[in-house]
Amino acid sequence: MSNQVQNSNITTRFSVIFLWIIASLIFLVMLACGAAAAYDRSYSGRVYPGVYFGAYPMGGLTGDEAVVFLENLNNRLSKEGVTLTLPTDSEKTIQIKLTTVSAGDNAVELIQYDSVSGAKMAMTVGRSGSFSRKLFAPLGYLLAAPRQLLAAVITNDAALEDALRAALSSFEDKPRNAAIQVSLADPNNPAIIEAVAGQVFNYSEIITDLKKRLARLDLGSIPLTRHPFVPTVTASDVASVSNRVPRLLSYGNIVLNFINPENKVRHDFVIPPSRWVDWLEVRPSDSGFMLALNEEKLKNYLDATIRPEIDISSLDAKFSMEGGKVQEFQASRSGRTMNIAKTSADLAIVFAERNFEGAKPLQTVSASVDIIEPSVKTADVNNLGITDIMGVGISTFKDSHTNRIKNIARAVAKLNGVLIKPGENFSLLARIGPFTSSSGYLPELVIKGKEIKPEIGGGMCQIGSTMFRVAMNSGMDITERRNHSLVVSYYSDPVNGNPGTDATVYDPAPDFRFRNDTGNYLLLQTDIDYVKQQLTFTLWGKPDGRSGSYTHPIVSRWIPAGEPVETIVTDGKLKPGQKKCQEAFRGAVASFTYTRFTSSSEKMDRVFESYYRPLPKTCMIGAELGSVSSTPGAITIGDTALEVAN
Repeated sequence: MSNQVQNSNITTRFSVIFLWIIASLIFLVMLACGAAAAYDRSYSGRVYPGVYFGAYPMGGLTGDEAVVFLENLNNRLSKEGVTLTLPTDSEKTIQIKLTTVSAGDNAVELIQYDSVSGAKMAMTVGRSGSFSRKLFAPLGYLLAAPRQLLAAVITNDAALEDALRAALSSFEDKPRNAAIQVSLADPNNPAIIEAVAGQVFNYSEIITDLKKRLARLDLGSIPLTRHPFVPTVTASDVASVSNRVPRLLSYGNIVLNFINPENKVRHDFVIPPSRWVDWLEVRPSDSGFMLALNEEKLKNYLDATIRPEIDISSLDAKFSMEGGKVQEFQASRSGRTMNIAKTSADLAIVFAERNFEGAKPLQTVSASVDIIEPSVKTADVNNLGITDIMGVGISTFKDSHTNRIKNIARAVAKLNGVLIKPGENFSLLARIGPFTSSSGYLPELVIKGKEIKPEIGGGMCQIGSTMFRVAMNSGMDITERRNHSLVVSYYSDPVNGNPGTDATVYDPAPDFRFRNDTGNYLLLQTDIDYVKQQLTFTLWGKPDGRSGSYTHPIVSRWIPAGEPVETIVTDGKLKPGQKKCQEAFRGAVASFTYTRFTSSSEKMDRVFESYYRPLPKTCMIGAELGSVSSTPGAITIGDTALEVAN
């Protein structure tokens, strides 16, 4: 019995001790957690102690203070730059100061600290991960293992390399590979230029070292090392491929092409042998050595000569209305820029093939182009559904009289920005009239009845013909159109020069009309080019799948003008014996087909037939004093006004 009691007492003592140990541990853990929590609270909104950028402690700084600290380093870099140290053979050193700001019209920082990212990095240390990690890690940085961070450094590597080359190139021993020099006068005997060894800097290596040092906030001097350059192409290597020169020249031009996406016109840029022969260099290849084009010279040529012919800047859309008319409209336009690296690489590949038998005698390479999207697109600046070009119409007013050009310009101004409502039967006369002096129109010669005389508003048929063409190219429903009575050169087809695609207008009739059956608004944009003497009308809207096109007109019959006619006039407008003539017009019967695909893909063909009457050379002669007016063979042209071709 006594043993049982003794064992029971021992068990009780051990239980008490165990409970005390457990309680002590719990107390210590709670104490540690409380201390860690208190430590965390004491540094709320500040960097924990033990966090460093290089040798610089960041502990205790707020986020804003950390930003200021790094910005002060940026100011120091801008003022003092970076010092580069170069040992010399005489055991002396040369110190070179590299400013961190690139000079020029638009100064750019070559090197700078990203102060905001750096401050955020320091602030997040110890504040991520599990609960226990966030609780105890900050104490570890202080007591056991400080946290070393690398500051965020921003560099403009391309500009930085340019600046380094400018500062250090004079300290290099200029090396070169063996080279070839070809004269077109004697291509069978190219000159071989010997290779030269030297010492150069590894600029990418310098930039990498510079980034690492600055990330550690080490702003001290950076030692430089020149590396020996052993030529990779020798004179014997050049001699081994020099016999290929005549074959390369026999292939002739290098041709680069570009198709303008706006008007589908192809441009060919020819680079003749007289140009590229100076770019030849010998380069290692899988099969030994080959003749290639020097990359730097090729890129420089593309950049200076061809890029300006291809590049266009992007345009942001503009749209403003007043009184139901668009006062300012600029459609958005995607820009483009020639990708010099990709284009030169493609040219180099094609040229390299000329080293081998069986190469194609002439290959063209398409220029590689990058598209630059506008910030503001047309659809973003209006709520009318106007997004894209529906069609374009063009006509020429070459050699027109001054008043005729001014009348055309007046009508162009009245039409520019016109909105055409859904379902509207557009009337050209309603938009450009009335033809009065108060509306800004001037007198211009027309044929009316038996007379050739000036009339206010002459030249409007130029507008009618251009509208006819833009409406057809936009796939619109033409509801009214009449051709001219005479064949007038202004309105000839731009491609084959035949009559047939013209439309005449005269107040009050005939008119030119088309119906807007797109279900959306249309916007007319007009342009007059005084240099090219050309009108361009563009119809904008919301594409619905429709399209329109027309064939070039065919003349089935030309009608001779007939014998000249003279008429004696006694109205006093011509002096006695004075003659005033209108040149002859031959007549014609012409036709063309307008093909229209509707939004439902229904194909609709419509043949427009035009009859142009012949007109003999017609002269009016002032009656002699005392003579009697006689009009044998007097002409009657009709009541409709017909524009004179001058």
